[in-house]
Amino acid sequence: MSPEFPAAPLVPAHPRWAEEGLGALRERGVDAAAWPAPAASALAAALGTSPEVGRWLRRRPELALRLREPDLSRPLDAREMRRRIDAALASGEGPEAALRRVRAEEMLRIVAREAAGLAPVHVTAAEVSALAEAAVDAALELARAEAGPAPGRRVVALGMGKLGGRELNLSSDVDLVFLYDTEGEDPGAERFFTGVVSRVVELLGRVTPEGWVFRVDLGLRPEGRSGPAAHSVENAVLYYQSWGQTWERAALLRARPVAGDRALGERFLREVEPFVYRRSLDYTTVEDLKEMKARIDRSAARRLGGDDLKLGRGGIREVEFFVQTFQLIHGGRTPSVRGGTIWEGLDRIARAGIVQPGVARRLARAYGFLRSLEHAVQALHFRQTHRLPADPEELGALARRMGFDGPDRIGLLGEALEGARIAVHGEYGRLMYGASREWADAEDAEARALLALREREGALERLAAAGFRNPARAWEGLERLRGSGGGAPPSPRGRRILDRIGPRLLGEVRRCPNPDQALEYLGEFLAASGARASYLALLEENPATARLLVQLFGTSRFLSRYLVSHPELLDELVLGTGAPEGRSPAEMVEELTAVLEDMDDEEALDALRRFRNAEFLRIALHDLWGDLPPEGVTRQVTRVAEACLAAALARAGRKLRSRHGAPRLPDGREARFAVLGMGKLGGEEIDYHSDLDVVFVYEGPGETAGGEARPVSNAEYFARLAQRLITALATRTREGVAFRMDARLRPSGNAGPLVTSLEAFAAYHRAQSQTWERQALIRLRPVAGDPELGRRVREIADEVLYAGPPARDPRPEIAAMRDRIEREVAREERGRVDLKAGPGGLVDVEFAV
Repeated sequence: MSPEFPAAPLVPAHPRWAEEGLGALRERGVDAAAWPAPAASALAAALGTSPEVGRWLRRRPELALRLREPDLSRPLDAREMRRRIDAALASGEGPEAALRRVRAEEMLRIVAREAAGLAPVHVTAAEVSALAEAAVDAALELARAEAGPAPGRRVVALGMGKLGGRELNLSSDVDLVFLYDTEGEDPGAERFFTGVVSRVVELLGRVTPEGWVFRVDLGLRPEGRSGPAAHSVENAVLYYQSWGQTWERAALLRARPVAGDRALGERFLREVEPFVYRRSLDYTTVEDLKEMKARIDRSAARRLGGDDLKLGRGGIREVEFFVQTFQLIHGGRTPSVRGGTIWEGLDRIARAGIVQPGVARRLARAYGFLRSLEHAVQALHFRQTHRLPADPEELGALARRMGFDGPDRIGLLGEALEGARIAVHGEYGRLMYGASREWADAEDAEARALLALREREGALERLAAAGFRNPARAWEGLERLRGSGGGAPPSPRGRRILDRIGPRLLGEVRRCPNPDQALEYLGEFLAASGARASYLALLEENPATARLLVQLFGTSRFLSRYLVSHPELLDELVLGTGAPEGRSPAEMVEELTAVLEDMDDEEALDALRRFRNAEFLRIALHDLWGDLPPEGVTRQVTRVAEACLAAALARAGRKLRSRHGAPRLPDGREARFAVLGMGKLGGEEIDYHSDLDVVFVYEGPGETAGGEARPVSNAEYFARLAQRLITALATRTREGVAFRMDARLRPSGNAGPLVTSLEAFAAYHRAQSQTWERQALIRLRPVAGDPELGRRVREIADEVLYAGPPARDPRPEIAAMRDRIEREVAREERGRVDLKAGPGGLVDVEFAV
């Protein structure tokens, strides 16, 4: 998301400050009038922005010479900053003096670049972060060396918060977490690294005549300020897994190694990734962040009166919370939204379709304005403040620095600030409190009264009067909606949420055409999911999803049973289930192959079925909503089947190849294999319950090259491959069955081999196939395996079907076959109707075509 920033003023924000500063420098032998124009303009801009810069340069005029160096026009990264620190250390200065001199030079350069319009605020933030990273890295190296040799002891500093996100402001503390690792038992390691950390804090934060480098805050470490200054990686991981809270998940969102053994830091971040990013949508995060923000608001109101660019209404923190909330909720399922600056985070959640692009753009503009104003405020006196100055002169300079001019510039600045705050607070409020407002609008007093009933006998009469046809069954649903109807009781948090949303859900039930069915499945869903707080929070924060869920329970038994069996698919409802048109088979195969790659067989079978279930739910919901015509539904179900076939075939092929080697033809080429769809699969018309009619064809005779086991003939190899494919899809696991497969349409049916060579397939259909078998060839279509071989099989089928007129009229045989289907399959007797095989049913349409 490209932020928009105020333009730098054409003249210094405060011309008198600039003139006085330049005059003081001339008196001290530094005459900027003789400098190149870019350097002179940058110096004047910095002096006109900050009285504090003028005070620095009166004390140390030589610092101004930093602006004459050729790198003024571009940003520096952490490596370049570190080289400057190393050069200062090598000059013979003491480490504290060297660090402080480089910090003063670089901060002057950074402030001048932003004030002169050479760097927008996000670049300034990145440069301050690069300077901090280099300083921490140098300080840790110095402290580690001073502590003496310690083989096998490794340490890393993680940058947290704005340092981790490369967004430090001009007067930020640096939030650090120190982690260490050792080889074997090392009881002295904690004390050793505590000393190292103490020295790092001193090198960076101790106030000397030259000032400080950066204030260090260790409060985000495991156990907070009550814990040791440095933790072992093992203990830190255990802490987060056992006791970590939502605010610590949020803190780790932007954590990154900034000093020391970065590989150790990356290892730690991989190990805590499941703690930070949950695989399911975790809307308990919203409740936790609401509480955390409320505490911040109360504290800010006491200390600051609420008028604060960072913590006040519509301030910087609300944008941060907005982005981080979505990253915590969706980062487990959508890794592309993780990490980055706040601007990058807004762009990522917009690209992922989680927020509207217009919302992200508005917040990016407002955030850019607030951060620019924050920098301008802090540059005045280099204090850690987020409040506008009370002094009219400073406020006027600040307004000009933000691009406003004229006698009413202070008023214009105030209007722009209020506009940014309104934009931020509006979107933040919709995220955090929009669900509560939406639920309040749909409050149902009768539903609340029904849930308050505690005596069964009186309740049955009341339920009947409320429109439930089976009051006894409805009473069981009420009990579950209260969290007391059997199964595992909800957690205290879950019960609190259930108390809030129970009346709302029951109100939606009462509005369904079939409230008895809706309440029955809602109760079963709550029991099956254990009334988990994460599911309940998801429903509370997504009223539209809750309404959809209840409507679904009251409309479709098929989908209801599906969701009761797989409550984790509730995530799909929140995500909007994707576009109605879905994805291509190639995209689905790519996703499935990546998911299955490192899994064992049992995990892979379950993952394949979860994928199928999620896709079927997506299709069925769009079907239910009327977004897809019938042919669109069957086409998409067919695509899912093809994706599962292709992914399962690829996995089975890799395993079989490692065992027996690649199958070879007599000329040495690798033999190919194709799966041909027949019937509804071939015609792209399968439904949710269809078997997959398939024929397996391989290229020709030969044998495998040999691998872990002996070579086998191509016929045996491909028969095993086909059987593995059938097993992979048809075996029932705890996630159910993916697809049942039917290979009876192969040459000779059940009497023939499971797989057929290309030559045998052609010979059979040219000379022996019966009318019904040739009729089945009409819809033959390659669905998996080698596409070229599949095309050749299709050409053979076309030759058999269309090369010339049939030897005899097929219509009598087709009619006889249709009569037999009616008698033996439809068997419409005593009022029984078969929409598929009965007279005038789907089979008649298929046969006619």
